[in-house]
Amino acid sequence: MFHLRVTHDDITTDREWAWSVDRWCCGSSWIAPYRHELTEQTALTDGIHTAFIASVRLADTTPGRPDIEQVSPASYGRRLREIRASRGDWVTMEISPGQAIRIKTGPECTAPQYLAAEDGVLHGSWDLMNLRDHQDHNRLDHLAVTRHLALRARYTAATFWQDIRLLTERSTAHFGQDGPLIIQFPEPAEHSRARSLQTGADPVPLFLDLLSRSVSRIPWKGSRTAVQLSGGMDSTVVALGLRTAPEGAGVTAGTVILDAERGVQQSERCSLILEHIASGWSSVTVRATDHLPYGPTSRYSRRTWISPYQDIYADALDTLSGRFTDHGVRAVFTGIGGDELMATTEAEDHGGWGGFERPDTPPWLGPAAKAVLPDIDTAITPAAIVPETALMAKTVCGPAFMQRGIWPVHPLTDPLLVRFCEWTPLEWREKKRLLREVIGRTGMPPQVARPAIAENFRQIITMAMRRHGVPRIRTILDAGSPLIEAGLIAPDGLATVADRLGAGTPVDGDHEVVFALLADSALVRR
Repeated sequence: MFHLRVTHDDITTDREWAWSVDRWCCGSSWIAPYRHELTEQTALTDGIHTAFIASVRLADTTPGRPDIEQVSPASYGRRLREIRASRGDWVTMEISPGQAIRIKTGPECTAPQYLAAEDGVLHGSWDLMNLRDHQDHNRLDHLAVTRHLALRARYTAATFWQDIRLLTERSTAHFGQDGPLIIQFPEPAEHSRARSLQTGADPVPLFLDLLSRSVSRIPWKGSRTAVQLSGGMDSTVVALGLRTAPEGAGVTAGTVILDAERGVQQSERCSLILEHIASGWSSVTVRATDHLPYGPTSRYSRRTWISPYQDIYADALDTLSGRFTDHGVRAVFTGIGGDELMATTEAEDHGGWGGFERPDTPPWLGPAAKAVLPDIDTAITPAAIVPETALMAKTVCGPAFMQRGIWPVHPLTDPLLVRFCEWTPLEWREKKRLLREVIGRTGMPPQVARPAIAENFRQIITMAMRRHGVPRIRTILDAGSPLIEAGLIAPDGLATVADRLGAGTPVDGDHEVVFALLADSALVRR
């Protein structure tokens, strides 16, 4: 939640930090927290140590002030612990003369915190593009790039660039005067095995109670709030949670509509959901086919730098966010985390969460990438409190909303809800039975909880790659790419996929070449 530039030269006993306009300043150093009606900023000092806290506002609490609170040396540590314990999702930064700068995150990480150290200066931002001046494209992290190209994402501090790190959940970054930036991981979070319900026990009421608590943690207002309502189980359950909240009238429901019969079914189901909610909600929609990645108006077709961690549906989602902004929306609820809540363990299904990964090696993977494939699971974070795939999804979606002044809220990643669903027996998690029961008991028609046709973006991405991806691949093959030069992308394999897409005969997985294009777009402005 910080955008910052701090140098050790400014951290002395005769210089004080002070709040100025929108940031704390000291000499040439500054720390700018993300300011929003649902976030708060706090700072304290004992005259030697100074701590800066950016956090999410909780309901029924008095917002913190950015003025620096003076405390005694004896009470500094206790006061800092109190502030962390009384806040929602948080990031803290501690500065002391002659000591390493320390930045620490809590367990939820709604906003990513990227860091880069250069010539004795620590730079940081929640938006990776704010650190683009510190991206040395000659210092690619081959393992991080390979994870992206091979569709084997892992939650880790590594980014595409060796010079930029992500501060992962509960981790602490240390930046000393003479040393490198070091990320210290926490102890693994403890997770519980599923417990058997007593005969006749029903987990739905307690799930709804915990969902209600999660939805009400922050002081949102319905008229200034939106929900991403795809019509799937996750977003529908979140929408139902908002409906029953005291603030739930007047929410804006936003949907990216799919193509063909999938879009027709999706639209019908969303209409049934909104008809049931009947709380003065408004609805905005965006057609995915009007915003294909790498189309003529796509952000990926512009000669600008992009983050490799942007959503591949960013064009449609950004248009939807613009509609939210037009409605005065300042917070958006998502269904991120629902898949993870209902996930099965490896022992339960002999595959576990992560079974979505393609079992083969993508044809566009080059020799340098194949060489590091055995290391895919090295240097990853220990077990997190919130499922790692949900944390990665937050990292993807957070900056896009924040750039528009919208704060993202992900109630299905609440740690208490995560723990409860870990306790829920397999028969309630399989095929998302628990979520389907929540929806089914509302009295809505059966097709809302059990649609006849699977709805996903695969056909949309295949269409985009056939229309716009193939010309982009041809450009890459003709002009070259740093990824080809580094041996991370195999030009022959890339050409083969382009040939199949161009001929209208793609094989399973060819549409995923979009991730190779996204990686190239992060390195080259074409």
